[in-house]
Amino acid sequence: MRIILLVLLALLVSCQGEEAVQTLSVAVSQEPPTLDVHVNSSQVARYIMAGNVFERLVTLDGGGRAVGELCSSFLPSGDNHSWTFHLRQGVLFHNGREMTSADVVASLNRWVEYNSSVRQVLGDARFYALDEYTVRIDAEQSILFLPEMMASSPQSAVVYAREMLETLDGDGLVTEYIGTGPYRFVSWRPGQDVTLERFEDYCPYGGEMDGLAGYKHAYIPRIVYHFVPDAFARTAGCESGQYHFINDMMSDDEARLRERDGLVVSRGEEAGSFVLLFNKRSPLTGQQWVRTAVNTALDLDVIMKACYGSGGYAMHGDYMEAGQDLWLPPFDTDRYDVGDKEEAAAMLEENGYDGTPVRILSSNLSNMDRAALALQSELEKAGFSTQVEIVDWATMMAYRSDESRWDICITAMTQVPLPSQKLFLSPDYAGWSDDPVLQSLMQDFSQASSIEEAGDIWKDIQDYCYVYLPAIVCGHYLSGYLYRTSLVGVEEDYGFYFYNAQLRN
Repeated sequence: MRIILLVLLALLVSCQGEEAVQTLSVAVSQEPPTLDVHVNSSQVARYIMAGNVFERLVTLDGGGRAVGELCSSFLPSGDNHSWTFHLRQGVLFHNGREMTSADVVASLNRWVEYNSSVRQVLGDARFYALDEYTVRIDAEQSILFLPEMMASSPQSAVVYAREMLETLDGDGLVTEYIGTGPYRFVSWRPGQDVTLERFEDYCPYGGEMDGLAGYKHAYIPRIVYHFVPDAFARTAGCESGQYHFINDMMSDDEARLRERDGLVVSRGEEAGSFVLLFNKRSPLTGQQWVRTAVNTALDLDVIMKACYGSGGYAMHGDYMEAGQDLWLPPFDTDRYDVGDKEEAAAMLEENGYDGTPVRILSSNLSNMDRAALALQSELEKAGFSTQVEIVDWATMMAYRSDESRWDICITAMTQVPLPSQKLFLSPDYAGWSDDPVLQSLMQDFSQASSIEEAGDIWKDIQDYCYVYLPAIVCGHYLSGYLYRTSLVGVEEDYGFYFYNAQLRN
């Protein structure tokens, strides 16, 4: 009898343990090169770390407005040259220490150093502490849009425990991950997965979730993000139940998957842009006429369809996404989706093109390799010679930083609430858009004293970019997720988040 009781007790403890470590399995399409989100603009790094492990001083609500997350309030000065942030008190880091202004100042000033568009706005201004729970920044010019930049930057303005910044590696990247979020970092197995576990002493805030802001319950004790670059493997894994959720669902699978029991197909609005970056430091694409000839040659719908199938994208030439009405000025250019191979060929002849190949760099992520081959075909039909290099996502990001390696790089960029955060407009981002006219306009935009003034400047920027061509925005991809019906409560604003998700039988 004693043996039977011990066995039953062991089984009971085992069952309780299994319940305590209920795990959400998520398959994502890329592995970021680093989880240091101050430095890296990878979408997946943000989806894993920002909001889960780390939180921002301010974040975005469902309407794209900046609202407090780690601050209880924030106020501008009368001339919009200063902002004062009052921190929430009693917020704990995962190491048990309370967050103070020292952590916020150290984190945000480090973030500024890695973000050229923010430095352009701030000049020499930096964050400083007024007291233990108050942070301020003063600039010589208007910084009206600073909270929106902090809330939405692709390089996330999250607050790190200041101890993290004392143990950087040889490349200046963090080696620890200590935040205030509802989940704490457990492990990163390169090439495999990242594991997060619920932080039991999390300090929630706000009411019902609105965008990225609000109360985070963290019902699920453990989340594992698996790196699965192959779209077919992700889909098959979700169909079989191996994964509860996958991102980057291919549109060609959509009709079939909608007929499957036990699955939810979520096809949303425009979530970002599909972009061809021009390397302006290249001897070839650094020439204006070459960029113009490429833009003239391309049938952009062919490229979008190669990547997203027949139903996963929208075609329009605005740099911003549909629904961002404030930043969608009257579009009066005939330079979008031209597709005139004969005119492009005439430009090559007129300028004495010598057959130097256009070097196309792409990852194998989410059919971008197919888009690379479609781009190659389009260019060769117009008379360009080409070379295509297709690598994994992390390698592509490393190669992209090498100006000697490529002429056109294929990438996708998530929606941002401010035009100034389109990375291809930055002089420091891959492609190096350091054109003086563009950067003067960008500075005018960032220092605008009103939204109306900024809107007028943005129209000038977009019009100029269709002449200068820092990049080609081919079109806009739609969000596409697939998940099991057992998973409920997924937050799909600005990506995919599981703060309030639950797993049910």
